[in-house]
Amino acid sequence: MNSEQKKILVKAIEQTSPWERIPTSIEGVFVVKTPEHNNIQTIFVELNPSIKGQPIKKRGVYLKNINELEAFQEIINNPKIHELLDTITQYYSRQSVTRIEI
Repeated sequence: MNSEQKKILVKAIEQTSPWERIPTSIEGVFVVKTPEHNNIQTIFVELNPSIKGQPIKKRGVYLKNINELEAFQEIINNPKIHELLDTITQYYSRQSVTRIEI
């Protein structure tokens, strides 16, 4: 991020109301400003991918720093998570309900 982009980001955050989502050029990534608490401003990066233009979740994953991002990446990249989701999808995915003729 160059210095001009950083200035634009800071200005956008300063002009934004608390809990307003600021879209970024990265699909599914937003900047969220929270209300000040004890004169401390907290800013989050929200990850909320979309499918066909609609967000997957009402609220995405809120990250405050790189350590949180790395912790999520470690979990998401664990192959056992993929196995778990495959099994859940296999047995509990939505299936069409059989129509009963009466």
